[in-house]
Order: sequence, then structure tokens, then C-alpha cells
Amino acid sequence: MKIKAITFDLDDTLWPLFDVIMHAHKTSNNYLIAKHPQMQSVLFSSEERKMWKKLVQSEPNLANRLSELRKKVIYELLMENNVASNEAKELAEKSFEIFLDERHKVVYFDGVLSALEKLKDRYILGVITNGNADIKTLEIDHLFDFYVNAEMVNESKPGRKIFDEAVKLAGVLPEEICHIGDHPVNDVEGALEAGMQAIWMNALEKDWEHKEALTVPEVKNWKDLEERFLSL
Repeated sequence: MKIKAITFDLDDTLWPLFDVIMHAHKTSNNYLIAKHPQMQSVLFSSEERKMWKKLVQSEPNLANRLSELRKKVIYELLMENNVASNEAKELAEKSFEIFLDERHKVVYFDGVLSALEKLKDRYILGVITNGNADIKTLEIDHLFDFYVNAEMVNESKPGRKIFDEAVKLAGVLPEEICHIGDHPVNDVEGALEAGMQAIWMNALEKDWEHKEALTVPEVKNWKDLEERFLSL
């Protein structure tokens, strides 16, 4: 079946995630600590991690709404540490704005933007992501025909709903779409279960214990990915 559309994950597919997220997290937490020094012993600690887990356990769908979840975590931790409700809400919003600003200061893998520019001329391009990176904020929305994230459909990859929404937005058959992503389960298995084709983008050269069971191509850089699609 001829490929008419290509969809992409974002984090660890278009850019490496770890350093940018850690920096964003540290910057937003340091803002809160400067306002309320007692938060020093809470943020960056097991207390913060416990609150993330507690909120998701009490409301599982929050896992699909990462922006809301992050603000709720901060609000609850501030409240537990004697910050008034109104101020806690304001600080949670402001610290999230700081986080989100830093979270978008990404460094793309080599060849990403030039590859997307070339692929755009031949394929329908879309984004399927569980995260809260925004292609408009990144100023790359002109390279894509559509964007869908977990918050929009209230389900994360590898769930079927997010892939089905992408199929609807692409306007082609599922088997005419190839999804590119770094996660063997969320991206590869999720796409295959939805009837799409898939490629594992392993730009970080991650090890995967079930790699021998992989039934789709593995690509380690964007130059090879570009050549693969432009040669079809």
C-alpha cells in the first residue's frame, strides 16, 4: 500500500528530551523556592514524586493532561507547606509558564527541519504526541498538516483513540499512514494496532529488551529517514 501520510512523535524523535525537561523542571522549581524557601526540601524530592503518583491514582485521566497535572502537583505541594490557596494557585500557574517556556527550547536532531521541508512536498505530515510540546510555539506548524496530542482526545499512546483521530485528520486510510516514533510500544505497537505502518526512530540508540521481536524498520538518523521516503 502506497504511503500518503507520515506522522511523527515529537520528544526523542524530533529532538532529545531529557536535558530540556530537566532544565525546565529545575528552572520552574527554583522560581518557587525563591518565593518560598521551605519548598527546597519538598521539590526535587520523593515528596514531589509521591504527589505526582497520588494525583494520577486519584484521577487516572490526568495522565493524559500533563499541563493540568503539573499545575495541580505544584498547587497541592504549596498548600501542604502553608501557602495560602490564592497564592498557591497563582504560583502554580506562573511556575508552569516558566516550565513551558523552557520546555520549548529544544535542539533538534541533525537534519530534522530540512527533512521535514522536503517530505512536506510529497506527503501529508502530522504529529501524534503524548506530550505538551506545541508546534505553533516552536514555530514549526507550517511543516505539518495536523497535530493531535493526548489531551485533545483524553487518551495517550499506545491507545487506539489518538491514532484514530490522526487517521481522521489525515483523510486517508490507516494503512496509507506511516508513523515515526522513538517508543517501541507507544509509537510502533500503537500504530500497528491502529492499522498503520511504522518505523522505529532510534536516534538515541536506545537498547530494547524485545528488539529481536521488532517487525518494522529501525532508523537511527534523519538523513536515512529522509532518503527512505524520498526514494519511494
